[in-house]
This record gives sequence, structure tokens and C-alpha cells, in this order.
Amino acid sequence: MVFRTRRWKGVPEVREPDKCLSWQWWPLYELPQRIVPYARTAIAGISEGRAYSEMGW
Repeated sequence: MVFRTRRWKGVPEVREPDKCLSWQWWPLYELPQRIVPYARTAIAGISEGRAYSEMGW
């Protein structure tokens, strides 16, 4: 599940280094190339105003 947030505080922190290289805030149109497909699908849906996206169901 992926959720959109409107407010946050703090600094992203990797809690599972065996699964994730790093956490970082990125501008929507400057995302890195290496993003897992389900995250890219969710980000695209949110940026297009969709409240729900699915992949592979």
C-alpha cells in the first residue's frame, strides 16, 4: 500500500538496509531511474489525481 502525505517532519531513514539502498525526498519530475515498478505505478497514479491504482491484479 502506498499513501500520499500532505505534511511530514523528520528525515527519511533506512530501517531495512538489506531491502533498501536509501531514502530521499525527490521532486516528482526528477525521480531516479531505479524505482520498483509498483512504486512507480503508485506515484504515476497519485500525480494524475487517481485515488487508487493497482498493478498485477
